[in-house]
Amino acid sequence: MQGEDLFNIFFSGRKRSQCPRRGEDVNHPLKLSLEDLYRSKTFKLAVNRQVLVEAPKMCQTCDGRGYVFDLRQIAIGMVQQLQRRCQDCGGEGYRCKTEMERKILEVHVEKGMQHKERIVFQRMADERPGMEAGNVNFIVHEIEHNYFKRKGADLLIRKTLSLNEAICGFEWKITHLDNRNVVIKSKAGEIIRALAEGGRPFVKILSGEGMPSKGNPFVKGDLYVIFNVEFPKDNELDSEVVKSLRKTLPNPSMQVEYDSETTEIMHLNHADIRNFGKGGAAENSAYEDENRSQPIQCQQS
Repeated sequence: MQGEDLFNIFFSGRKRSQCPRRGEDVNHPLKLSLEDLYRSKTFKLAVNRQVLVEAPKMCQTCDGRGYVFDLRQIAIGMVQQLQRRCQDCGGEGYRCKTEMERKILEVHVEKGMQHKERIVFQRMADERPGMEAGNVNFIVHEIEHNYFKRKGADLLIRKTLSLNEAICGFEWKITHLDNRNVVIKSKAGEIIRALAEGGRPFVKILSGEGMPSKGNPFVKGDLYVIFNVEFPKDNELDSEVVKSLRKTLPNPSMQVEYDSETTEIMHLNHADIRNFGKGGAAENSAYEDENRSQPIQCQQS
């Protein structure tokens, strides 16, 4: 029994299981479009790896440790022991012949796979003496889409409507990720509002039109649509159109009674909410500027 085994038994009460050491994994990025992840795709990719061509033999120089000890005298009667990598086996502990092998791997991307998921080929990395070969991993890198945004199995798009479309109805066509043409059309009487309750964006949904679920591609997420309503610009509508709208649309503005002699009439200007809180003069600025402009004079008696 080796000294290390005796140490483990003495302090842990049992012998530690001797599992083979494992080599390093090799990771390859796999850039995929959202269309690829929606429809699935299969690639044939070549990898080069080191393989053993003969049974490894333990290095006699280091007795399989991968390192050797050197003794160096540092003073009279004093010796220092130094550990260094074994030059004969390169620190492997074993010696054997190796060669490079070119392997073609068939990489299958499942429907609904997500960013940073891994496609694993076990024990296909470099072979090393006395070690189990690591894995070759292809890591999914999802390319950002220009139109669809993804979160989990759900998709999201944005749509800007004119005020006419928001009130009177709309329809538009999209090309889905599986190349289907889909027309999204409003229902009779459906109104798209500028904002939802609480000032949140106004959102509607197409159920089952999101991404397929990995492992169960027939169950799909949903497609969310965030709406933005574009109102007419100042003076874009002539007075006759405004009169017609005032008669047609519900809740017109009511005439307010006031005395024009004693009441101020004000008009709004365009503003940026980011400037809120920056109005008025800076505190003590006028006083400081006045004092700064007048030099202090000494009074002579």
